[in-house]
Amino acid sequence: MTSGSSARQTLRWAALLLLAAPLGAPAAAQEPTRAEAAAGEPADEEGAEEGPAEEGPAEEGPANAPPPEDGDASRGAAGSVEGGGDGAADRPAADGPDGNAEGAGDATTPNAVTDPTPTLGALPAPPAAPGSPVAAVAERVRPALAIVRCQGARWSVGFALGAPTTIVASGEAGGCRRELTVESLAGERTTARNVSRSGGVTLLVLDEPIGLTPLEPRGATPALGEPVYAVGVPGGAQAPIVTQGAVAFADERRLHSDAPHPRGSEGGPLVDDAGRVVAVLREPADGGVSPSTPIAPIAERVAGLVPTAEDVRPLAYPGFGLNLGAVWDSGDRLLGAAGLFSADFLDRFVIALELGGYANTDRGALARRVRRSLYVGTVSLGYRIRATFGGGRSATLTPQLGFSIAYDRSEVTTTTVGLADPTCELETQSCELAETETKTETEDWRYRPSAGVRLAAGAFELGYEVYLDLDEIGDTGHRLHVGFRF
Repeated sequence: MTSGSSARQTLRWAALLLLAAPLGAPAAAQEPTRAEAAAGEPADEEGAEEGPAEEGPAEEGPANAPPPEDGDASRGAAGSVEGGGDGAADRPAADGPDGNAEGAGDATTPNAVTDPTPTLGALPAPPAAPGSPVAAVAERVRPALAIVRCQGARWSVGFALGAPTTIVASGEAGGCRRELTVESLAGERTTARNVSRSGGVTLLVLDEPIGLTPLEPRGATPALGEPVYAVGVPGGAQAPIVTQGAVAFADERRLHSDAPHPRGSEGGPLVDDAGRVVAVLREPADGGVSPSTPIAPIAERVAGLVPTAEDVRPLAYPGFGLNLGAVWDSGDRLLGAAGLFSADFLDRFVIALELGGYANTDRGALARRVRRSLYVGTVSLGYRIRATFGGGRSATLTPQLGFSIAYDRSEVTTTTVGLADPTCELETQSCELAETETKTETEDWRYRPSAGVRLAAGAFELGYEVYLDLDEIGDTGHRLHVGFRF
């Protein structure tokens, strides 16, 4: 046998071995990985290296070899030998149930690897769920909700319980010392009386109905893990905010749940699936479980109320204040401060007592004049006029009449320059100069009626008073002051 024919025979056997290896291998071994199929790299690196080595002789090998058992597999293997791995790239990434590659007969369409998982942007928006428990609770509870205001400012959320004119609110509402009003979510408003404050809950009785539909209290204590719904109307919200949670602990005196509710929802109801009140919301915790006041003892207090219950708030409310001001009196300007003690009666009338001191100092080239004036007391009676603005803001204007008793003490020191020796003759002698001080003190008690007006917004106060001198109009005094009142 010549060397040329021996080499040719060796190549033929090599080609036969390459053809027989894919036929005898399992189907899983013939499968390229998804990464290999996407990159277009062959799964069998040896075939890729040997395929293009002797392209001409390798074509004669299959001509003398026995026909393969599987025509599709032989075509895939031949492609692996002749194309240097292109056949592996053209194979699909997965086989069908019969072991043959799906779509293997389609030579014109490349097999693309796609991920069936949809992207986030392709997800549709969640549909509205009007039939959800949260929506049902909101619809059932909304007609009972109200906003409690003190002097026009928002103080608490409330809800009608047992009767249309009985309002349950937070304990903060009981601290209002001014006019109490209750406003429904529909915009109807009326005044209210604070008839009970205990256990962090305030009970109010409306002076007239405003269209509220009362809720029913639940008698039984909720079970651990039972779903509950917190309903609140925080500041700025136009509709109730309902959140769902579960009972974490409950007994006759305490109830804790993980139903989150924003600040400003204190006084709102915590209800069950049927819309029955199980507790009154308190200030929410920073995270996790928040406390609430069980409704059972509150319902007993509501049952004992009568529509004509008297207001438990005292008739008079004390107050304190401090102001800084300036007084223009008898041609002088004095600066000072005053302390204020006041008492409010029936929310409209204000009696105030002020004690203050004012002083000034005037200096001149040859004379120094110091005047101090102490106002021992000023008593005034005012009537408060209230105005309410949007967003729960309010302001009060209080005209007042009073009487002042003032102790006025003046001290004038005059400095003069003259000759130290009065007998010294200036024309013939050198004379020395000397300063002479003369002090003059005056004291006076002054009794004058006063009239003024005060404008207050919250704790801030601005006021003006005039002190009338009936004997000498020129001695009429004026005072302008600014301060805080609590």
